[in-house]
Amino acid sequence: MSLRPPACGLLPCVMLLLHGCVGQSLLTDGSSVSHGTTSTGALRGGSVLPSRGDGYYIPARWRDRRRNYGTDELVQLLTRVARRVGQVHRGSLLGVADLSLKGGGPTIEHKSHRSGRDVDLVFYHVDEKGKPVKPEEMIELDKDGLRVQPTSLPATQPAARPPPPGDDPTEPLPVRKLDLDRNWALVRALVLDPKVSVQWVFIGRPISRLLLRHAKRRREPAYIIERAATVMHHAHAHMDHMHVRIFCAPSDRAFGCVDRGPSRWLKKEIKYIDSPPPPPPRATSDLLARIVVRRLRSLGL
Repeated sequence: MSLRPPACGLLPCVMLLLHGCVGQSLLTDGSSVSHGTTSTGALRGGSVLPSRGDGYYIPARWRDRRRNYGTDELVQLLTRVARRVGQVHRGSLLGVADLSLKGGGPTIEHKSHRSGRDVDLVFYHVDEKGKPVKPEEMIELDKDGLRVQPTSLPATQPAARPPPPGDDPTEPLPVRKLDLDRNWALVRALVLDPKVSVQWVFIGRPISRLLLRHAKRRREPAYIIERAATVMHHAHAHMDHMHVRIFCAPSDRAFGCVDRGPSRWLKKEIKYIDSPPPPPPRATSDLLARIVVRRLRSLGL
């Protein structure tokens, strides 16, 4: 008569064995998992953001890169905020640039965007008549929110020959202005989202000042302005777009997701989130897995 372990005890042993084999970074809970930091991590089971949706689209330049993968939380956040801005301002179309690669990891253009929690968003613009402009490209803006125009060649350095029509680098570009109404509506929707906590909105200091002044003129509640001011992190290289980063989902922290530098007003919120217990340390799980294997073999399984 051979001894067999109780049926109820076999599944935990197998699960423990699998954990020891695949390691913490490859485990998932059936949904997306952001692993590691945004600059050193990876993305497991990420969601794909469709190239077009309600209130947003991915312009061709970024659509061709196929970097439209993120955590479930980030993808759902983008669809919610784009829809929200479209409800307040009819016909709005948010330009979504890079998220992450399908499995996360490094890219040539970004130091972050590696773990599915980052996304670049093209500013909403209007033309000289105040008409919304389709977000086909990122447009560098000056401190007043106006498109930076090319500078003329110095008088001592004439062009060697006339450039072809339409290719003159000194020819004025079409006027574009920062749309304060819609960009503020976007920031407002991001910081007030009921399901996802935004950690940072990297943005040029002059742009953030314009948006906060606009919010005060609109007599927005002080707590919303304070949240937006806290989350907007000044970055000089972001005068043509905003870079949004969300916190790790509570469930992802158990699988190795790492937040760096949370904003002060969110620390308590994070501290008291009921997170699932973390998996056992890798060394311990490997040891237990070997014990399980020996035990199963001794039982003839």
